[in-house]
Amino acid sequence: MLRGFMLPAREWQIEDTWYVAGLKGTGSHHVTLRDTLVPAANCFDPVSGGRCQPGPLYQAVLQLIPLFHSAFAVGVAEGALDALVELANTGRQQQRAAVPMRASEIFQYELGRIEAELRAARAVCQVQARSHWHHALAGTLNNDALLAEGTQTAIWVTATCVRVVDACFAAGGGSALYESSPLQQRMRRPSRRGPTCGCATATLRKFGQAAPGQSRR
Repeated sequence: MLRGFMLPAREWQIEDTWYVAGLKGTGSHHVTLRDTLVPAANCFDPVSGGRCQPGPLYQAVLQLIPLFHSAFAVGVAEGALDALVELANTGRQQQRAAVPMRASEIFQYELGRIEAELRAARAVCQVQARSHWHHALAGTLNNDALLAEGTQTAIWVTATCVRVVDACFAAGGGSALYESSPLQQRMRRPSRRGPTCGCATATLRKFGQAAPGQSRR
């Protein structure tokens, strides 16, 4: 059984414990409640509870969450690619390299490969979003098969974007190691975000078990 609840901010105590790699900008915290009674009116069921707001997207919260993680991963990967291109356009030439980065055939190949992977991840994310929106408009979004499909998408998109960001970090050379480098900052985020949001590869087995015989239409 999964239940959520809401309480005024004054009831919560924020613990100063959230020191993790790559999630400094998420606003995440550990919180503590002590000797607090939560009224029934403040509780909700995120799985099978009724919605309290109109609109097609509010009928199925769990089905939407994986898409949020997919969009986050794509955004970080896009930022990493932009940062790499910006670095190359400064005319930077790595130590012992014969030519600047942007004139290097090896760099150009890597850049093309990275962009292709990012475009694939973005396309899959957009296709899944359109599919979910279609089901939302039809009133059929609250479906276990669609939850599995969206979660599979989030796992693949996140893993692909991690590869994109890692490749951008490697192509950036030694300057990417500094904390001030946007490549270093982005490298840590998607690789840490995946495990915290349930986008671990092991999750695929769970949904692969249930997939035979399920209808997504």
